Amino acid sequence: MILKRKIRFLGIVISFFWFCLLISFNASASQFLQTKNSPTSNLWDRVRDGFVLASPPDSKERQTIQAAYAANLKTFNRIVANSERYLFHIVEELQRRGMPMEIALIPVVESSYNPLVKSTPDNPSTGLWQFVPRTGKYLGLSQNIWFDDRRDVIASTEAALNYFQYLYDRFNSWELAIAAYNIGEGTVGKILAKASGKDKSKDFYRLGFPTEAKQYVYKLLLVKDIVANSKKYGIKLRSVPNRPYFETVKIHKPIDVPVVTRLANISETEFTKLNPAYNGFVVKVFNEPRTLLLPKDNSKTFLRNLQIYQSAKNPWQLYHVKKGEYIQSIANRHGTTVSLLRTMNGMLDNKEITLAEDQVLLAPPLIKQSSASIAYKRPSTDVYIVKKGDTLYHIAKRHGMTIDQIKQWNSNSNKGLSVGQELLLAKN
Repeated sequence: MILKRKIRFLGIVISFFWFCLLISFNASASQFLQTKNSPTSNLWDRVRDGFVLASPPDSKERQTIQAAYAANLKTFNRIVANSERYLFHIVEELQRRGMPMEIALIPVVESSYNPLVKSTPDNPSTGLWQFVPRTGKYLGLSQNIWFDDRRDVIASTEAALNYFQYLYDRFNSWELAIAAYNIGEGTVGKILAKASGKDKSKDFYRLGFPTEAKQYVYKLLLVKDIVANSKKYGIKLRSVPNRPYFETVKIHKPIDVPVVTRLANISETEFTKLNPAYNGFVVKVFNEPRTLLLPKDNSKTFLRNLQIYQSAKNPWQLYHVKKGEYIQSIANRHGTTVSLLRTMNGMLDNKEITLAEDQVLLAPPLIKQSSASIAYKRPSTDVYIVKKGDTLYHIAKRHGMTIDQIKQWNSNSNKGLSVGQELLLAKN
């Protein structure tokens, strides 16, 4: 009987031990999976996880290139800063296609991630991926006086990745595909054709490629090594947020670039960096709508303001501010409100507005004044700052005007006066 009790007790202890062990294992597994599946905040972690190409063998050529890069590592973070607008989109596309993340570093070697790198007569290539005109045309990238899609971030990236996939499918090697991107698929094909069957089984570095092609691959894989092992090179790699920088917006009608920047509340510099394809100040639309890239936080602002802009009976125009003009007087003469003028030009309502001479604003066309309104308006006007205790009656009396005249001249006076408010009045 006692033996049975001991055996039963021992069984309970063993069961309890395994139960605790199972709970501990499940908790650890859950924590592991949660850590593994949780999105990283640094985009470079995703890039590193997608590296697949082996490092090249040691050689004099590799050492020379490595020494050159090591001497200019300070400029590397400048290239990283250039990439912040574009890298997330490229990484997303590579991951969707199941392609090596090393290809996301091609623009580091080609253009320093600057899509505005200008072509020269000796080197007519341009854009992030540095396509020459002939290759761009072959890949379906439009080039005309209005825009050059070799510089378009979305179109050129799609063309580049399609081309890399085609080269890989042809040569069955990413190293050969990368070399072909540099020196041409025809050249790589000829080198492979000359090689004997035995030589074709050799790796890329022993196939007798031109120095240019080898150096190109060496450069790319050295950049990969800097990204993967930045501490080894004594560099703290600048973090890139793991989130979209821009959103796409379809444009169905031609629109001036300055109009876009004001509707989106962005600078022309920001517009150009995101939309480097356009050669002038007009987004020209032909048979197909054009795609604009706008910062994620500004796309909704643009679409909202675009709807107001396009629904106006008379299209808003670019207006150049004259010396001494105030926003209230501009709003009055253009038949609009200060609030709408502020909204359409990205001016925050809680900030005092000081307009500069020749500053460009979006505004409705000037209204045609009736003879009656011209009769009572004086040619000479002044701006009055409302003080504590002011009323419309006293302000009108001091300036020889009626309350109705002040209200007609100042749409912001209908809701009452506030200290610091600007009123357009006749000069005494």
